[in-house]
Amino acid sequence: MSVTFFIQLGVVILFYCQISLAQQQCSIEYRLQNDRQVLNITSRNYPYPLGSNCRYRITAPMDHVVVVNCGFEVTPNRCDNDYFIISLDGDFQLGDGERFCLTNRLSRISDFRSMVLAYASVRPNSMQRGRFACQAFARRQACSCGWTASTRITNGVETMKHEFPSMVALRDISSPQPIFCGGSIVSHRHILTAAHCMRMHPDASRIMAYVGDHNLVVAGETRFEAQYRIQRIINHPNYAATPSSTQNDISILITVVPIEWSRGVGPICLPWRQLQDPFAYIQVDVAGWGTLSFAGMKSNTLQKAQLVTVENSVCQQRYNTTTIQGSHICTYDFMGRGQDTCQYDSGGPVVMRSQRFQLLGLISFGQSCGQRFGMGVNTRITSHLPWLWTYLQNDVCVV
Repeated sequence: MSVTFFIQLGVVILFYCQISLAQQQCSIEYRLQNDRQVLNITSRNYPYPLGSNCRYRITAPMDHVVVVNCGFEVTPNRCDNDYFIISLDGDFQLGDGERFCLTNRLSRISDFRSMVLAYASVRPNSMQRGRFACQAFARRQACSCGWTASTRITNGVETMKHEFPSMVALRDISSPQPIFCGGSIVSHRHILTAAHCMRMHPDASRIMAYVGDHNLVVAGETRFEAQYRIQRIINHPNYAATPSSTQNDISILITVVPIEWSRGVGPICLPWRQLQDPFAYIQVDVAGWGTLSFAGMKSNTLQKAQLVTVENSVCQQRYNTTTIQGSHICTYDFMGRGQDTCQYDSGGPVVMRSQRFQLLGLISFGQSCGQRFGMGVNTRITSHLPWLWTYLQNDVCVV
């Protein structure tokens, strides 16, 4: 096997090939450097050798998609001999691949910043040889947020994988504890969580953000898993926690390098256009890897619970010795199933499902978790949008 590197016209190409007289297998990486560059990609030795297969991954710059225009000729059959495949999701294993078996021309746009093309000639004794030629270029990606890949929470249910692509598990790498709080991605460099989580873990250099995860104890469970170091913690300047009240329980974490978007990792939308909406009596989801009961075991898999928001005056009646502020938003176990947030869920999201998932709150505090018809108190996002804007500004998607 040979490994070869080429750097030409701003394109980095890495490929490895195994070649025999009749067969050829290869994997090739292309990186587009800007949206003015055009790549010309053809099947190797055009037409390709019998019994061969090759995969080509094209990656665009951050916040761009890949556009390809291709022409191909393969043996006209039911994909028994030759076929051409495109994965718009950039999956090198081609799990979502669209397969073609005739002579044709096509244009496709990737879902995120990478696309995979492949061909296979599976019968080495075939008398016909196929070929393809593509042009590829990058295009600026439209601003987006709040998508889901599926179209701990006490007494909750396990989420579908990547149901909440913005979900973050926070871990102190100097501690044996697997996680200490949750969080939500809102931009390539910004994660929102609860300030009380950061007061207990003030050293940014020790914090790792896990994204794209579902089961925290199964490494490599999904291809979207990634870890990001934290560069800086910004606690709300007016955060205060007393026996009678907790206020402005919100922090911004800034990652060392940008978080890359995929089907399983992405930002949640913030309610910029609904600043005056009280968001009362709507169904929301809360999610986390927290304990499954009060002082109980943590969940290995991401859990969710469906709750309903209530007016703050109703919440105040339940919390008669604690002051409920306008900057709080309360959630209620309306089904009486004991569904609630619990220890280590703090900082996680309160999510409103609509055309796009929106972040309404951050889990802050509650009573003994797991009680039937329980009520939790969360940091209201709309109350803190002016403060958030001073740090996020053009980095977030406003839709």
